[in-house]
Amino acid sequence: MNSKERNIAQLYKARSTHIRWMNSVKFLVSGLSIKDKIPLPLSQDSYLGQWYYNEALHFSQFNSQQTLTDIEVLIESIYTIYMKIYLIYCEEKLGVLQTIFGSKNISKNDHILASKYYEEMLSLSDQLKKKLAVLERQLSALSLEQHEEIKIFDN
Repeated sequence: MNSKERNIAQLYKARSTHIRWMNSVKFLVSGLSIKDKIPLPLSQDSYLGQWYYNEALHFSQFNSQQTLTDIEVLIESIYTIYMKIYLIYCEEKLGVLQTIFGSKNISKNDHILASKYYEEMLSLSDQLKKKLAVLERQLSALSLEQHEEIKIFDN
């Protein structure tokens, strides 16, 4: 796999992990049990955030600066809203995470509020996926040599 194919594959992986993460948030808000622990509301801890800050930003030297800026704003907005959901469903007590799967009871109003937050996140996520598609087209348009320049940053 050459560097261009690798870079585009990393973008695909970032998009697909974001979609899986959104599904886990949907399960949380729906009240369904999730076997994995509830993800922390830090964008930099997510695969998408790590990919963005560690790899994607290198493409800002080409014609992708505005697209990357838009992606960052969307990522941070999604995680800001997710923080509100996280605070509804999770809280720290005596160093132990209490969740709806443990002893914390969620009121109907909180559940409705979390659902509204999730709908906002979903709208932003759709915008993010569109921006990632734009970035994919921009990366596809770059030459193999330009992708090789980015490969230098990976070492």
